[in-house]
Amino acid sequence: MNTKMTLMAAAIAAVSVNAVAADSLEEQVRVLSERVQQLEQQTPTLAEGTSFNLYGSLRPTFNYLDDGDNGKWDVRDALSRVGIKAQTELSNGWVAIAQGEWSVDISNNGDFGKARQAYVALATPYGQLGVGKQRPAQYTLVAEYVDIFNHGNSPFAYDAESPFFVDNFVTYKLQKQGFTLMAGAQINGDKGDDNADMVNVGVGYDLAGLHLGLGYVTQDRLGDSNQVVGDDQTIGGVVAYSFDNGLYLAAAYQDKDYNLDNGVDRSGSTLDTALAYPFADQYKVKLGYFIFEDGVKDNSSKDYDGYNTTLEWNAADNLRFHVEYLVKDFDYSDKDTSIAVGMRYDFDLGWNF
Repeated sequence: MNTKMTLMAAAIAAVSVNAVAADSLEEQVRVLSERVQQLEQQTPTLAEGTSFNLYGSLRPTFNYLDDGDNGKWDVRDALSRVGIKAQTELSNGWVAIAQGEWSVDISNNGDFGKARQAYVALATPYGQLGVGKQRPAQYTLVAEYVDIFNHGNSPFAYDAESPFFVDNFVTYKLQKQGFTLMAGAQINGDKGDDNADMVNVGVGYDLAGLHLGLGYVTQDRLGDSNQVVGDDQTIGGVVAYSFDNGLYLAAAYQDKDYNLDNGVDRSGSTLDTALAYPFADQYKVKLGYFIFEDGVKDNSSKDYDGYNTTLEWNAADNLRFHVEYLVKDFDYSDKDTSIAVGMRYDFDLGWNF
């Protein structure tokens, strides 16, 4: 009798425990469901009519470098980058744009984070207004057309002292009937002038394979404590043409005046030329000649000229291999020579909402 009573008590206890466990599990499911609903309400969603792109380009190179005194091998990077871009269509030709792009330094630790672009823009039927770190007109309408080489210093003369990206930048862009008008002002209250530290305006014209570009830059020269000690004024232009057989030719020239408040003014220039020709379906040869002059008339000058010869193999639409021979001959220092083997892998993933 005692044994039966014991077994019955154990069974009742087990049922009670299972009932409590079931109630507890049901309560946990209810709480979890409520939390998911809260997160769904809190999570931002992309507006209808939004496109989103995640893109990048990884560009390692393996180089042999000779500066005239000795030679060395080195792994370098040809401006690898990763970026995101989003566009949301509003109405009647109005589009909101946001873009961020950051470098990936394969030549060192694979460091990620140095900003190349970071801006928000509003495109309208009357032009596009953007605010943030952006490409200036001087690059977009002039230098980009000779920037065809797989190297971090291309274009090789323009690279010495001309803008690629500008921070604290307010821009305007208008495209009509083949013409592109761009204007931008760098406004950084922490240094230089209390108003604009740099102004860049440019105009481009495109017709079939022809591109013509003209740009003007005026920029403060800063001394100690970010005080303005003068200004640089640059006017430049480019002519580029793509032929039906794939041949591409381009030449860009800039005249640059260095104006100092308490010093000797000087005038320099940059010249970059580029040629590209495809052959055998997947291959392309690229040639370039360049001259940089800083206007200094003694042996402290950094003047140089040089040339680039590159052979590319385009193994796929997003995969490129190249071999490059580059010479930079300085007037008052040793010649730099490099031989590089490089790879470039591009990707671009897009979503529409």
